[in-house]
Amino acid sequence: MAVVSTDPVNTHPMNRQLIVLLAAEGISMLGSRITFVALPWLVLTSTDSALLAGVAGFAEMVPYILAGLIGGPIVDRVGPRPTAVVADAASVLAVAGIPLFAFYQSASLGVLLTLIALAGALRGFGDAAKRALLPRTIAAAGVSTERGTTLYDGVSRASTLVGLPLAGLLIAAFDPATVLLFDAATFAVAAVLIGALLRVGFADAAACDETEEHGYGAALRNGFRYVRDDRLILGVMSLLFVTNMFDQAYATVFVPVWVREGPHGPAALGVVGTAFGLGAVAGNILYTVIAPRLPRRRTFGICFFVGGPAQLVALAFTNEVWVVLATAAISGALMSTVNPILLAAVYRRIPAHMHGRVFSVLISVSWAGIPLGGVLGGWVTDVLGLRTAALLAAIGYLAVTAAPFVFPAWEALDRTEQAARKAVAAA
Repeated sequence: MAVVSTDPVNTHPMNRQLIVLLAAEGISMLGSRITFVALPWLVLTSTDSALLAGVAGFAEMVPYILAGLIGGPIVDRVGPRPTAVVADAASVLAVAGIPLFAFYQSASLGVLLTLIALAGALRGFGDAAKRALLPRTIAAAGVSTERGTTLYDGVSRASTLVGLPLAGLLIAAFDPATVLLFDAATFAVAAVLIGALLRVGFADAAACDETEEHGYGAALRNGFRYVRDDRLILGVMSLLFVTNMFDQAYATVFVPVWVREGPHGPAALGVVGTAFGLGAVAGNILYTVIAPRLPRRRTFGICFFVGGPAQLVALAFTNEVWVVLATAAISGALMSTVNPILLAAVYRRIPAHMHGRVFSVLISVSWAGIPLGGVLGGWVTDVLGLRTAALLAAIGYLAVTAAPFVFPAWEALDRTEQAARKAVAAA
């Protein structure tokens, strides 16, 4: 039996398939990051209401999370590839419809919010499908799971690093409505790339266990049951729920308040995120090279324990911009290891025919902490002040990220890696 190569320079012809998926995902993510800036600006300039701009963001995010949750069994039944193509193709119409309706002053706010919600839901379906498609493509490409997930995470971080400042430039050069049309075009490109060039996952849709219950509800229940019974995945989901809450409070409340209360200008809002992004991209490149040599649980635990709270501590104790920027860059480099390690471990533990439903539960519950983070962060900041709020968040971050060193379930990160290496050696 042939041995599957895990060499980073493997010339396996299926490497092209991984390139196609990463290209489609990178283009789609770039458009989504641009929309993250352009959409609230469009609503703000159209309605002159900051509240409605916030409502627009909420209207997109909640359907995104719900669609990711309920879409898992559909992805497993229909197949990740056709689901991704249909979701991205439909997203072209939904996203393009937002600026088209905004051009008409008489268009009702309800119609606009409905289109925004529809766009969020379709993106949730598409992202769930691509997450299920990724491990199949990595396996077909003949690269290691760590290297594949690290490349995927690198594409995501690079899209964020480029997309956010690019959004500002595009809005200044054109207008937010035109910028949203650019996002619609990126969905079209992604649909064509996956539909026409990706040859992985044609008919692997419903390779379900014969003993498994049939029906949508049963499939979704099986996803929840799998997460509940797997102690590592349950721990990952719980940890990310809390840390996503703290990260959201940092990004949407603590940094803007720190900028407003300090001697820096509004430009500091952008450069903090840019510093984190630059550190993350640099760290991702380094981790791609050295990942096979590092122990999984220890690397994950140390980087998360140090990198996560560091930015919060910096805001709590200093007004010096260079200190906050340096801390953000270091945090970005450390945190760039977290997602690849988690993705690789989780992909290996979940049966291929359950990737959609289990990942939908994992991601949706983990992301449920995001809407709570801004609300709780704002409330604590109003009551106790920025420095106390940031320090409390840092302490909370340290407490939850100590879990990989305390609970035995996290030892499975290393056991999963050892089992994978034995399987490759025996092939």
